[in-house]
Amino acid sequence: MLLETGLAAFDESNNLIASKKFDNPIHSYRLLKDGKSSAELDQLTEILHSFDLISVNDASIMLLLRQSGLNSHIMSDDEQRKIQNEKPALMVKSQLAKNEAEAMQKLRNFAIEFSSTRVREASEKLDLHIIQAISALDELDKLVNVLSTRMREWYGLHFPELDNLIQSPNLYAEIVAKAGLRQNITKEMLEQAGLQDRKVEIILDAATRSKGGDASTKSLEILKKIANEVLLESELRRIIAEYLEDTMEVVAPNVKQILTALVGARLISKAGSLNRLAFSSASTIQVLGAEKALFRALKSGARPPKHGLLFQHAMIHSAPKWQRGKIARAVASKVAIAARIDLYRRSGKDQSILNKLEKRISEIKEKYKEPNEDKIRSRKFNQHIQRQQQQFSDSRRGKFTKSKRRIKNKFGKRRF
Repeated sequence: MLLETGLAAFDESNNLIASKKFDNPIHSYRLLKDGKSSAELDQLTEILHSFDLISVNDASIMLLLRQSGLNSHIMSDDEQRKIQNEKPALMVKSQLAKNEAEAMQKLRNFAIEFSSTRVREASEKLDLHIIQAISALDELDKLVNVLSTRMREWYGLHFPELDNLIQSPNLYAEIVAKAGLRQNITKEMLEQAGLQDRKVEIILDAATRSKGGDASTKSLEILKKIANEVLLESELRRIIAEYLEDTMEVVAPNVKQILTALVGARLISKAGSLNRLAFSSASTIQVLGAEKALFRALKSGARPPKHGLLFQHAMIHSAPKWQRGKIARAVASKVAIAARIDLYRRSGKDQSILNKLEKRISEIKEKYKEPNEDKIRSRKFNQHIQRQQQQFSDSRRGKFTKSKRRIKNKFGKRRF
């Protein structure tokens, strides 16, 4: 009999044969639950060899006893339920506690410590850290875009020509942070930023001929702080991106190999964990991130989405429209296999998955070089019919509303 604080054996008359108390209840209990033997069970097994049939209340204990050559089987549900109801008394009878009050206290302490251990282990899983990192990365992207846009619009009042000459937010922020006034922009500053000579000359010439107005010292101080903030956030984004690259290589190398680190991390985040992603079917993985479009299609009868987050994969978004659905289906099927390998095998990269995917994509591109004209005409016809039906229903709804309004105006505020 497996109890939280030890093991106990009773004969047919319900008399105690032997009991072994766990030195470390959490460790020993989890070890036995995972199907691994412990020192306490080994000691008890030697005593039980003289018995022909042994009934146990746990499947893992049954398998361990059978491996030791003992004939064991699981108790009935009624017997196991009885053990649960009488557990404090059984602990006292097994000499695992002095009285029932002490037994209840030990069970309570065990439950608290066991739960704390499980929560701590769940929090230490790297795939959960990946989810937080990719969420932080997406939020940083939004923040950098908002700040850089505000910086461009504000600094554009002073030097509007620079907006068309510099596209990179980081480079723009670096110029604003170092120079401030357009008159302070120098050739050495632009060369240190990595600009080519021709671009440097154009920017310096634009600075001398700029039609922008003068900026106050206070405005420039604020602009410089915004520019420095853009640079700091961009550096933080780079650090998080590197962290994701390294962590994905440890947690899900095969998923990373197929999707890249960022797309793979977003897919794990959307699924909830690597475990959930591995248990998802290829069809579910294909539309992860397109749930709204999927349910809208189910409700309206329109065509379902071909892809969700997988559209960010280079092989999909660079392909022609008529090939994307087939390529997304091929990628999703290989991601499902890769996630299961990463979860269970944990043996590094399996190059055969990527090779098979590349071969399948090559076949798709070769077979479907041109779009199917019949399908295009059929799709346009269906879309035309749906628009006509929608317009008809809208017009009928409008007529009903107008007639109802006329009736209300004629008879007052009566309800119909």
